[in-house]
Amino acid sequence: MSPVEVRYAEMAEIELCKECGVSLIVSEGHTWHDNGVMTQADDPDHRMTFYEANDINGVFAGLENMIGLSIDRIIIESKSREAKQYAQKTFSPLADEVKRRLDVEAVANYLAEHARAFGFGDVRPLNLRHQGDDDDYLTMSVKNPHSLLILCAELLGIWEVIDGREYYATYDKVGEDEYNITNRVGPHPVELRERLQFHSYPFKPGDIVFERCWTCNVPLGVAEYQWNVDAGTITQPETGRRMAIIGPSGIESIMSDLEAELGKAVPAGVIEAQRLHIKQAMKEDNWKGAPTDYRQALAFRGLGNLTHFGGRREHLEVVIENACMPLMTVGFVQGFYELALGYEESSYEYEFTDDGVLNVDIMASG
Repeated sequence: MSPVEVRYAEMAEIELCKECGVSLIVSEGHTWHDNGVMTQADDPDHRMTFYEANDINGVFAGLENMIGLSIDRIIIESKSREAKQYAQKTFSPLADEVKRRLDVEAVANYLAEHARAFGFGDVRPLNLRHQGDDDDYLTMSVKNPHSLLILCAELLGIWEVIDGREYYATYDKVGEDEYNITNRVGPHPVELRERLQFHSYPFKPGDIVFERCWTCNVPLGVAEYQWNVDAGTITQPETGRRMAIIGPSGIESIMSDLEAELGKAVPAGVIEAQRLHIKQAMKEDNWKGAPTDYRQALAFRGLGNLTHFGGRREHLEVVIENACMPLMTVGFVQGFYELALGYEESSYEYEFTDDGVLNVDIMASG
């Protein structure tokens, strides 16, 4: 049987909250807790974040420049495992329907709708073959992806759960910031499965109070962003910075796998890449405001509960409970510290405890 072209016209319109404009897929599918943690609504153990997509791309690019090697395959393999774990709960009902010969075109459309609602770019199913043999494949097109590698990994992990077989992902550039991503039946080029062990801990309670949308209940900090679900973008109106809904355990897994593959220099490289990216990408006035503003900003992103922010010009101390993606958070704090105070360089010390507390000290150099 020849491949089936999936028609865009079949895709359902993604509903937005009539009051705040946030995608209902996001607002109904996630919960923002008072302790700085964001989770899936039906799985409080599965953590998610509302994260600056450009930061992740900047760190990946910076790491590649530092080590002089492509890390594409490690990123795709590592993140796809986390996506697969997420999909085993979220998309298992779809997998059962596929086994009962549900129209797989409808499933591909469903995946594309979620990708666009999550800010992954203009994702559309292009064509597929699903006859149960080794020639099967699924091709998605994407314009303006938030992160091409993360999107490849997400689609790969979810499709493997739905289909029940092992696939591998490739991508081809077909236009200006436009790609075709294809999953084909076959083994993964990189085998990292044995290291799939996510660290979990009981979340500490918090007392964060969000102003929320009266209709869909999302924090207004989330609702202040512009949600263009046709283009698959979530942007900050003043700066144009992209956001996306991302599982932090997948990013942490990538960092762990990179360290295991490339050596102990990776953690410092991640922090440095994030520091440099923040200083290049963000304006100084983004740092101004009271510590309570930073606490809200971290919390509605799902990055934890800022419980201490203080010190003096030469030394900043930050404590975040229920923290996630600690390496990127350290680089984030260091970059902002240097921007705010006009320093070219600084030094840092940090500790990430077993119960999820991140302690960061930033010291002025010289």
